[in-house]
Amino acid sequence: MKLNFIKIATIILGGFIIASCNGSSDKNEIDKAVLDPNSSINTNFDGKLFSIPSPIQMSLLLKEANIPFNEGLLNQIDKSKKYTTEHQQALNLGIYGTDLGYASINEQNGISLKYLSVVEGLTSKLGLEGAFDKNFMTRFEKFHTNKDSIMGIISDAFRKGDNFLKNAKRKSTSSLILTGGWIESMNFACKLNGIKENQNIINRIGEQQQTLTSLIEILEEYNTNNLNDVLITDLTELKTIYDKVVIDYQFVAPKTNEAKKETTLQHTYKVKVDKAVLAEIGSKISAIRDKITN
Repeated sequence: MKLNFIKIATIILGGFIIASCNGSSDKNEIDKAVLDPNSSINTNFDGKLFSIPSPIQMSLLLKEANIPFNEGLLNQIDKSKKYTTEHQQALNLGIYGTDLGYASINEQNGISLKYLSVVEGLTSKLGLEGAFDKNFMTRFEKFHTNKDSIMGIISDAFRKGDNFLKNAKRKSTSSLILTGGWIESMNFACKLNGIKENQNIINRIGEQQQTLTSLIEILEEYNTNNLNDVLITDLTELKTIYDKVVIDYQFVAPKTNEAKKETTLQHTYKVKVDKAVLAEIGSKISAIRDKITN
């Protein structure tokens, strides 16, 4: 599968990953890998390369499993008002952005509009309002029933936000957005798999060992004023549970096309995770998520 190397914040913001956006049109070309629920995105963060499922891919995977949309899994909208620190706002922007992606993929248009408003508010509080031009909400409301158009509109806005984070050297903020989105995606997967067991979802949960290790390293590197200490401790405890997951990995060197900045992954692996370990992972993910959102 071919995966584009993309900027880190775009992974989470809004749950939409667009590798090739042409201007700010209402319908942009979307990388096919983004719409493949069985794919992950190769992410480069300060030289650290790791694969992470995007929230939109996770949402597609859950939808393919024919698990009904569950609004109860979303972070409550009114909670957004109590996130007053940049640390809280960045983590919960990742959470709400993933909620927005989940709702949009499931064509919950009214809910999507509400969560878009929350995401817009948090980006403003974080100083990312430049990602939303004055016509953004108008465009979203006009095209909110067209999934492809919405993905293009939101990706354009969040691409601008990503550029701002990069230029402002706010990698700490970016790492928190990434982490919040990953946690919410995993929470969706664990909770919904508990409702209707699905092997593809179990595989996606189990294969997150290396991603989790990379997230911990990033949070440690950008631990401004030790604000990430509790989160790092919680994720490290989660990692001890993930160490019980067995991944039978067969390495095959990837093929890279430098001109197109594309890498074709060729390795194979099998994930082995028993139900007790899966339940432990789900319980810990839920506890970490509660700390972030409450």
